[in-house]
Amino acid sequence: MPAPNNRQRVLNAALKRFNRDGLLNVRLQHISDESIVSVGNMAYHFKNKDAIVQALWAELVQQQRILLQEFRVLPLFEDTERLMHAMFELQQTYLFFYLDTLEIMRAYPDIRSEYQEHLHWQAQQMETMIRFNVSRGAFTEEPEDGFFARLAAQFWMSADLWVYRQMICQSPASDYFLFRKTLWSLFLPLCTEMGKKEFVQINAMALENLL
Repeated sequence: MPAPNNRQRVLNAALKRFNRDGLLNVRLQHISDESIVSVGNMAYHFKNKDAIVQALWAELVQQQRILLQEFRVLPLFEDTERLMHAMFELQQTYLFFYLDTLEIMRAYPDIRSEYQEHLHWQAQQMETMIRFNVSRGAFTEEPEDGFFARLAAQFWMSADLWVYRQMICQSPASDYFLFRKTLWSLFLPLCTEMGKKEFVQINAMALENLL
C-alpha cells in the first residue's frame, strides 16, 4: 500500500487528535506535530482547522451513504446485522464526531444542515427495512400510523448517541455486543414467530463471530 500523501497524513493526524483530545482542544499546531507536516504546507491543502473538520465529515457521511445504499437493496436480518457492525466500526473510527456532535452543529452550520438531511435520509432507509420485513412476514403489521417512522428515527438516535451515552455512564464504548443488543431490542417486539427464529440464528452467528 502506498504511503499517504500530505493531505491524507493531515486528515489521519487530525482524526487521531480529535478522537483522543476532543475537537475543541486541538489546534493546527497539534495536527502539524502529529502529521509531521508544517503548518505552512498544511495550508496548501486546508486553509484552516474548519476545512479539516469539513473534510473528515465528508469522509464519514460518504461511508455512511455507501453502507445504506448497499443495505437497502435487500434488508434482511443478516443485512441489518452487517449494517450495525459497519456503523459501529465507523463510530469507533470517527469517535470525535459522536462525542462532540452538539459543538460541531453549533460551530459548523453547513455540517448541521447536511447532517439534518442525512438523519432524515437514514430514517427513511430504516423505515424501508422495517416495512420490507413486514411484507415477508418477519415483523408484525404497523400498530398505528406513523409508528414505523418513529421507530426508524429512534433506531438512529440510539445508534448515534451510543458512544456519548457510554462515556457519560463511564461504560466501555467499544462493546459491539452491547451496541447491537441495544439496537435489536427496538425490533424484537415486532418479530413474528418467523422473525424470532431468524433472530435466534442471527444472534448465534454474531456471538460466534465475536468469540
